[in-house]
Amino acid sequence: MVNAVMPDEAALLALLNSAPIVDGVPTDELRGAGAAEWLRAHDIPGTPAAAREVRDAIAGVVRGQEPAAGLQRFVAEVRQVPVVGEAGVEWKLEGARFAARVVLAWATVQGRLRPCENVAECTLFLIDRSKANARRWCSMSTCGNRLKARRHQDRLRST
Repeated sequence: MVNAVMPDEAALLALLNSAPIVDGVPTDELRGAGAAEWLRAHDIPGTPAAAREVRDAIAGVVRGQEPAAGLQRFVAEVRQVPVVGEAGVEWKLEGARFAARVVLAWATVQGRLRPCENVAECTLFLIDRSKANARRWCSMSTCGNRLKARRHQDRLRST
């Protein structure tokens, strides 16, 4: 079974991964001349500054550096309103701007959204959709392989 990524979850992951380490150098797609174009390419509305603000707040929570209550400011004006239709009652969000939508997406993947364990070389995040919820790296072929090789070398040196 293929797990589909909801649009706001995809935007959340793209936003969180907009500050990668490239060739050992920290970068930030939301700074500089290309920031507005990056937002357009990822269908993220608003300004680079607003996107950085919500990205940094969520990243701090996911990394355990900030309390989740700090995200309240992004969802403070969101309301659920019941709408009665032919299919029954549906709930519609009002006031859900982009920042609120990605915070709500964070809430749906909480416990499965985590930073890559290759903290020395990687700043990316992943949403673990595995059955065991045991995924540790953004990419097994890069970060996972590097860490496993490094641990293997450390074991060989210690013996």
